[in-house]
Amino acid sequence: MPEARRINHPGPPAVQRCDAIPCHATQKTVMLRAGLPLLDAMVEAVDGAAAWFDLSGVDADTLSFVRPAPAPGDGHVAWYSATVTLEHARIVQAGAHLGRRDRAPFAHIHGVWSDQAGNLCAGHLLSEVTVLGRDVQVDVLVLDGARMESVEDPETRFTLFRPISTADITHPNAVLATARPHEHIQEIIATIAQECGLDRATVKGIGSLVGTQFADGTGIESYATEVLLTQGSVSDAGVDLNAVSVGFDGPQAQGRLARSKNTVCVTFELVLVRE
Repeated sequence: MPEARRINHPGPPAVQRCDAIPCHATQKTVMLRAGLPLLDAMVEAVDGAAAWFDLSGVDADTLSFVRPAPAPGDGHVAWYSATVTLEHARIVQAGAHLGRRDRAPFAHIHGVWSDQAGNLCAGHLLSEVTVLGRDVQVDVLVLDGARMESVEDPETRFTLFRPISTADITHPNAVLATARPHEHIQEIIATIAQECGLDRATVKGIGSLVGTQFADGTGIESYATEVLLTQGSVSDAGVDLNAVSVGFDGPQAQGRLARSKNTVCVTFELVLVRE
C-alpha cells in the first residue's frame, strides 16, 4: 500500500483541525426494544441523552445500509452507494454516536452485519429504517456535558457531526471529539488526548479514511473508506487502533491500523474515556 494520501475537498480548509469537548461518560447496559426503528429504540433506551452505543448481536427484521461510493460530480469528494436492505439480518458489531440533527435525534452508525445466510456486509447503517427483531441488551456510554450536533461543514460541503458543550463538567473523564480531513488518525487522537490531559484512555469511534492501510501491509485502495474502530487505546506506547473498513467494492477488511499511513477522508468522530 502507498503512503498516506490526500484528496481535494471543495471548500477552504478550516484552521482548527479537530474539535474536542471534555465531558463525563457513564457506562450502562440498556435494553433496545423489539419492533422499533433502531433510532427510536436508542433514544428511548437513554431517554434522549447523548451517547455512544456498542451494538453487537442485534437482530433486525429489516436492516438498511449504504457503502461509500465515488464522487457524484457535484463537488463532494465521495458519496454513498444505493441503499441495500436485508431481511432478518444481524448486527455483528457496530458503533453509534447518538446526537441531534435539525433539533431532532440522529444517529451515525458504522459496522458489520450479516444477512440471513450468514454473509457479512459492512458500511453506514440507516437507523431510521432498520427495525429491531427482538429485545436486546447493549452497552452504552451516556455523555453528560457534550453531544454531537449536525452542522454544515464549508470545507467538505457535507452535513457533519461536531461536538458541542451542553454543560460545565467539574471532573470530566472523557472527551467527545471530531477530526478533520487529512489528519493522521493516530496523531490527531494523540493530540486530543494530550490537550485534554488523558494519559491513558480507551478510544471508540467511526469515520472515513483515504483508503485504509493495515499494519500487516494489507488494506483497501478505495480513496474513501468507512471505518469502525473495533479497539483503541492511548497509553505510554502511543495510540493503537484496530478497525474494520469497507470501500467502494464492498468486501470489508479488518486489522491493526498502520501508523502514519491513515488520514481522515471527510470526518472522524471519537470518544476518548479515561482509564
